[in-house]
Parts: sequence; C-alpha cells; structure tokens
Amino acid sequence: MTQFSVSLWGDEAWAATLAVKPYLKIIQIVARDTSPPLYYLLYHTWIQFFGISEVSIRALSFLFFLGTVITVFFIGKHLWDKKTGALAALLAFTNPFLFNYAFEGRMYALLALTSTLSVYFFLKKNRPGFILASAAALYTHHFFIFVIFFEGLWHLVENWRQPIKKIIKSFTDFFIIGLLYLPWFYPLYYQTSLVGSGFWLGKPNPEVFLATVLKFLVGDGFELTRQLALLAIIITLLLRNWLKDKKHTFFLLGWFFVPLILTYLISQVFQSIFFDRYMLMVIPASSLLIASLRRKPSLVFILVIIFFLATLNYHYLTHPFKRPFRELANYVKAEATDLTLINYNAAAHHLFESKYYGLEAPIYAPEPLPFYTGTALMEKNDVINQLPDEEKIGLITSASPQDVVVPGYTTEKSKQFDSLYFLWLRKI
Repeated sequence: MTQFSVSLWGDEAWAATLAVKPYLKIIQIVARDTSPPLYYLLYHTWIQFFGISEVSIRALSFLFFLGTVITVFFIGKHLWDKKTGALAALLAFTNPFLFNYAFEGRMYALLALTSTLSVYFFLKKNRPGFILASAAALYTHHFFIFVIFFEGLWHLVENWRQPIKKIIKSFTDFFIIGLLYLPWFYPLYYQTSLVGSGFWLGKPNPEVFLATVLKFLVGDGFELTRQLALLAIIITLLLRNWLKDKKHTFFLLGWFFVPLILTYLISQVFQSIFFDRYMLMVIPASSLLIASLRRKPSLVFILVIIFFLATLNYHYLTHPFKRPFRELANYVKAEATDLTLINYNAAAHHLFESKYYGLEAPIYAPEPLPFYTGTALMEKNDVINQLPDEEKIGLITSASPQDVVVPGYTTEKSKQFDSLYFLWLRKI
C-alpha cells in the first residue's frame, strides 16, 4: 500500500462526499463552509472520467503537484537560467511538505499550482495568464489573498515614481481579478463571519512561526536525515551570493515571508487563522532561493539536500500512516451487519469516512456541532441527539474505548484498527 491507495481520512472523505453532487449543489454547499469551490468543481469533473477510488482522488492532486514543480522550473529559468530552474524544480519535487500534500484529496496541491502560476505570469508580465491564474487561485483558497497582496505591493514599489494616474492605471489587472472574484464576495463575507465567531486554531507564538518555516524547508520531524538536510540548506544559503541580484532575491523573500507574517499578525489581533497547510503556496519561493545565485561549492550541498529529502519522501510514499478506515468498514460489513451504527463525537468524528466506505452511521451529538466539523455537508439524518432504542449498537470512534461514554450503554467488546476502534455497546 502507498499514499495513493491508503484509506481517505475525514477531510478527504468530506471532499469526496461533496464532489459526487451536481455542480450547482457543490457551489451552494461550499458557500456555507469555509473555502471557495474551484477544486471541488474540477474534482467533480475528474471523477466523471476516472472514478472516485482513492487512487483516482490522489492522482488528481499529484498532477497539480507536478504542475507546480514544472512551473518552478520555468520561474527559475526566467529569473536566471535552465540549470537554476532544474535545481529549483528538484528541490520543489523533494520538498517534504509539498510532497505530503501531493497525495491529499483536498485543494492544497491546486492552491500551490495556481498561486505559483500567478507568480510566474506576474514576473513574465503576461497579463492574461496573471489574471486567470490569480482568479483561479482565489477560487481555490482564500489565503491566496496574501500572495496577491504581496504582488500588488511589489508592483506598487516598482511603479511608485510614476504619476498617480499612471500608477492607478497600472493596477488594471488587479481590478479585473477583483471583478472576477466579485461573485464570491458575499460567500467570503459569510465564511469570514463563521471563522470570526470561533475557530479551532490557537493563537500562534514565535516558536510556532519558526516551526512552520522549518516545516516548509524540510517537513515535520526530527530524524537525522531531516536534520542533515536542514544543515545542508543552511550552508547553501550561507554560500549564496546574496548581493549579486538583490531585486529577485528580495522578491523571493517577500513571496515566502509576507504571507506568513500577515497571517501571523492577523492571528494575533483577530481570530487565529495561522495554519501551515493553508500557507504552503509560499514553499516554491524557498526552493528558488536555495537553488539560485550559487557559488561553486553550493551544487554539492544542493544535491545532498535533494538526496536526503528524496529519501524521506520515499519512506513517506511507501509507509502510509492514515487511519485504515477501509479495513474497519470491511470488517463491520462482514461481522456486524445486524447492528445499528453510530459515530462517536470525540476530538473527531468519522461520518464522512463512513459515507464514503458505505456505512450508515450518524453522529451521536446531544449538543449542536460547530461549523468546522463539516456541518455544511451534513443532511438531516446525519446527526442524532438521541440514541437508537436497540439492545445492542455498534460505535465507530478514534477515541480510546475507556474514554467512550454513551448514556445507558456499556462496552461489551471492541476491535482495534490502528487508531480506530469499533465497539459493541450493550444496553444496561
């Protein structure tokens, strides 16, 4: 089993449950959630041709990831030369954080692709490409706003000596992008108000900020291989000829850090929104920084980085860690066909995995669920506040069996599937 074929986890199963619905219904549901609709519309189209298996779902994200890598090559070639582009593309391909989300059935790989395309066309001064790629990125994830803010700021700095009227006219492309995004302004306002009413993310501190930067360089973990890769990156950056092309260096630093800093500051003043995967679209800038303006010894260290990161990625590819829900579902279908099923609402519920793998198991939740648990996609019978009147029921959970408390029932036995459990509950 690889990352292509491992069971879907909650967010992926939510996306799969949504993607099978008609285009208009997808837009209506997503408008009540927290993201724009482009990924799900493309997803819906994709599965009409390639089906909705785990491999098909992950293949779509992997294609977006490959598109990002190719775009990084062309940015490096445009700013410097083919060799720089090729090294930057290899660094992007082996970047553990980007690589992880290349197998995620969510919008993150598409966000990386569309935002990187936006930067490429911005640098090339290709107006139609910039407008279309930027609009696509905005319709993929709200956080692209921070990248386009940086692009606008850079454009302003480049043109600040011009007369005011000429500066305003030079922002025509940005105005067009805003007009293209206009149909989503009200859903954006509604979604922002949802998040503002309370979200699950805690306020970040400087340690979290630094940890996110490190994740974007070498991924998450403390293995010796990862530490050696980080050391090689530090040496490469120290060797880099920072004074040779200051303009493009500042551009890449801004592309990488401005969205991170803006998100961090907003999270300090308002509701916290600082979360690593929401900001992965800045990672290509780091690959380009590491690959560019090399001195003679740098190539050796860059190849060392690529080797170590490729080793980490191969292990990730061949050792999937997501919960084996498919295994649980097959077991329940074979061994518990006579039981009424429920999902236990602990730190997480597994309603959408249950739906994807063909189990009818509503969430038992006496209190209303918060919006960020996927309520926009839930139907009337997906949540129950009273337990079924049965002598025995089956319960799906990722909480430890000893922590499961269901009024009027006791656990008779349980079956473990890694960090998932299926419990047989008997009425007291």
